[in-house]
Amino acid sequence: MPLLSRRLFTLTTLFGSPTRGSMASSRRVIDSAVHVWSTGREPFPWAVPPPPSLAEAATPEALIASAAAAGVAGALIVQPANHMFDHAYVTAALKAHPTFFRGIGLANPTLPPAEAVAALEALHAAGFVGVRFNAGAFEGGLTSDVGRALYKRAGELGMPVGVMCFKGLGPFVPALTALCEAHPETTLVVDHLGFFRQPAIGGQLGGAAANDDDAWAGLLGLARYPQVHVKVSALFRASGEAPPHLDLQPRLAALLRAYGKERLMWGSDFPFVLPGGFPLPDGVDATPAAMTYGEAARVVDSWSLPELDDAARDALMGGNAAR
Repeated sequence: MPLLSRRLFTLTTLFGSPTRGSMASSRRVIDSAVHVWSTGREPFPWAVPPPPSLAEAATPEALIASAAAAGVAGALIVQPANHMFDHAYVTAALKAHPTFFRGIGLANPTLPPAEAVAALEALHAAGFVGVRFNAGAFEGGLTSDVGRALYKRAGELGMPVGVMCFKGLGPFVPALTALCEAHPETTLVVDHLGFFRQPAIGGQLGGAAANDDDAWAGLLGLARYPQVHVKVSALFRASGEAPPHLDLQPRLAALLRAYGKERLMWGSDFPFVLPGGFPLPDGVDATPAAMTYGEAARVVDSWSLPELDDAARDALMGGNAAR
């Protein structure tokens, strides 16, 4: 049996075969972290090409089909880097599937503050419900003039700010603390467990990856601000083990103790969960964390810890994202 087939057989044994009824019947599962992008053809060309293996894997229709089989009822699309600040493709997906998708736009920190805020207001008018800050893209940092203006205006518009710190949360904690103190009305969502495992291309790198203790301490420390939430997402990036990522159970327990069950949200990081990482080294198409979408949606249901009771599990898997 080929290696990939053996691994998929093992995952099926762990999780069971994907079925529409595999989730708890009363639970409404919502994926808080997905990306969709076009095939690169007009009228939606790429700004940055995706990996060749995922070039045609991330259409809304492909995600909805996988989600339906997995019992996932809705998803939050985060604007992909593949289309940068051109939100036309995601806007079209939101209009085509209004009962399934909500949208998280991408803040443009390359603009002067007034223009950046105007672009944010346009996203809000187009129906986007939140905005992502790519932390490393803010020249002068998150507390620069444009960072403060965008963060403040997002709160006024009722748009949660998701912050992605691809190289680790640690260096950005002081700026995020300052923003939380200055603008408590703005909801902050820390993406992907604060990327506490580095490098963030995927946790399955053996000795080449390590836990970033400063990032993890910073993530727990931000819990003192009631407006801060965490996406328990892209588990393949944070785990040093193959699925079902049992080494993350103590991390979730710590987050539940710090944040409570009301401020955590599961997310798959589709389609990057399919190969189990991105960007991957040359010649590598998948890591040992590669999963189908259905398998990814069932990872948390395979975990067992005292803090994760039924109410906490339901909130994590969809209730908090819906709210």
